[in-house]
Amino acid sequence: MAKVKVRMAIDPFETVERALAQVEKRVALGIVVSLNYDEGADVLYVKFSYSKIVDNESLDEKGLILASLDESQEVVGLMIMEASSFTREV
Repeated sequence: MAKVKVRMAIDPFETVERALAQVEKRVALGIVVSLNYDEGADVLYVKFSYSKIVDNESLDEKGLILASLDESQEVVGLMIMEASSFTREV
């Protein structure tokens, strides 16, 4: 059986790291439980918990990096718009 190589259009972990480097507010993040990259919209969705998301808070001036918040206002995910601008090509 041939070996299959799976790739994403971006490196999601590098994208998160570079995006958060531009944020002044420190965000406590957990273990990644889900990653989804919508290449057409160029949006990276990262979940740290399967908690219900009730609100979003912009973490940067441009509104490209959003923290997804649960009912207790804890960060349970990130949405990174224009994600490819935060990473180099893979």
